[in-house]
Amino acid sequence: MMDKLFYNGKIRTLNHSGAVAQAVGVKDGRVAFIGTNEEAAEIACEEKIDLRGRLMLPGFVDSHLHMLHYAFVEKSVKLFDCTSVEDCLAAAEKRLKSQGEKPLTWLFCRGWNETHFDQPRYPRKDELDALRDDIPIIMVRVCGHAAVTNTCGLKRLAAIPNFSEIERDVDFETGTLKENAVQFFYSVLEAPSQEEIEEYILFGCQKLNEAGITAIQSDDLASLPGKNWRRIMDAFRNLDEKGRLTVRIYEQCLFERLEEGKAFIEEGFRTGQTGHKFTIGPMKMLQDGSLGAMTAALEEPYEGNAGNRGLTIYTQAELDDMLDFCDRHQMQTAIHCIGDRAMNMVIQAIEKSEARRDNPKGRHGIVHAQITNPQILRKMAEREILAYIQPVFVDLDMDVVEDRIGPRRMEGVYAWKSMLDLGIPAMGGSDAPVVSFDVLENLYFTVTRKNIKGLPEGGWIPSEKLDIDEAVKLFTKYPAYASYTEEENGTIELGKHADLVVLAEDLYEAEPDHIKDVKVDMTVSAGEIVYQR
Repeated sequence: MMDKLFYNGKIRTLNHSGAVAQAVGVKDGRVAFIGTNEEAAEIACEEKIDLRGRLMLPGFVDSHLHMLHYAFVEKSVKLFDCTSVEDCLAAAEKRLKSQGEKPLTWLFCRGWNETHFDQPRYPRKDELDALRDDIPIIMVRVCGHAAVTNTCGLKRLAAIPNFSEIERDVDFETGTLKENAVQFFYSVLEAPSQEEIEEYILFGCQKLNEAGITAIQSDDLASLPGKNWRRIMDAFRNLDEKGRLTVRIYEQCLFERLEEGKAFIEEGFRTGQTGHKFTIGPMKMLQDGSLGAMTAALEEPYEGNAGNRGLTIYTQAELDDMLDFCDRHQMQTAIHCIGDRAMNMVIQAIEKSEARRDNPKGRHGIVHAQITNPQILRKMAEREILAYIQPVFVDLDMDVVEDRIGPRRMEGVYAWKSMLDLGIPAMGGSDAPVVSFDVLENLYFTVTRKNIKGLPEGGWIPSEKLDIDEAVKLFTKYPAYASYTEEENGTIELGKHADLVVLAEDLYEAEPDHIKDVKVDMTVSAGEIVYQR
């Protein structure tokens, strides 16, 4: 007896043969039948669901985002649509005036992007002081690698024990923070309770399900005020034990300092330790900043800025030591690198680690991998280094990249097709809340290489377009390899988890420009319908 039977659909299994079925049966949360409508008609089941010819795919997977921080930002002051510093200040002032019965002890705002402003500039410390000078106020740039705080925030930050480590990234005159200083700032804010964290998690899962997402690889442990990673882990595990998670979570474990990451591993935490839907994934590290903030680490200076090659977070010796440490302790790594200099340093560290060949969790990866070149791509292919890519950054960056690096260095950037052609294991993500985790938009960007407005006509660097099948696999089949779950997830096959998504239209027949407008009709997690439009 099946629990559920989905029939009369166009079911793309994405298995090795590319089989297309009409019906799928589910028993105890797993796929127990795949076949035709005629075969399905002979099967006894508790519930039958007519797909009415719609497309069913494996549930979508986002291979890199910040789910908990997304939920936190959604409850904070969002600045993503602001077109001026004045808009940002007005949004913050509105929240301050509507704080309710519980007085605010800090104000967090995120999402401004000066390149979208009528007069491109950062907010300033004195402007935030004019809003409130008795509580910390921070406005984080869209990328998360730059921010501005008020005088109260600067005083709190300067008082933390590890301030000497980040002092170079703090401008006391303007209130500007960069890189690690932004990350460390969270420690000056009051930490939410475990109950509040669980509410954030459940809210995030609900929104992900609405987007057809059934699994994520998410960087969460340092994403909330207070940086209380143990409380965050307890919240995930408690919800998992109670069966309340509707998204599979593979945790990318980020810590502010390498010593804290090592202590986490020495305490016994390892890649692959799992409950029902919450699993410890790789050690996450940051090696450079962002292109927008001009802190991504480049081999040559930024165009027109001879003194700036961006920032590296760790020395080569520190990277070498950490990669070797992780390999010796059976820990996977995922390292944020946008610039070519950062990537070259990470590749070198992976090459030097002799312990990698004995590490069963040695599928190390580079998160973002944007400013690549043919040499870097060859090395990634040879060393089997994963690429966690974000097609949505085509929309975010296409008007910025050439201004930052010049036309001569454009060969091999945002090179999704080149990666797959070389055999680099690549998987798609969104980096939310930097941008939306809307998978259909991501697929549109992947296939068309156009921005959200449909420009340029033929696509940006059109040689790097993917066809729709490869684009879909970036968000289904390929991420399973990164989380060591290729035998459990990513395709619709007998015995695998019944994580499924039903779309209102067939992506494989849709006009490429229309893909972004296709709606998610249903999301199924472990055989349970968790969202219906």
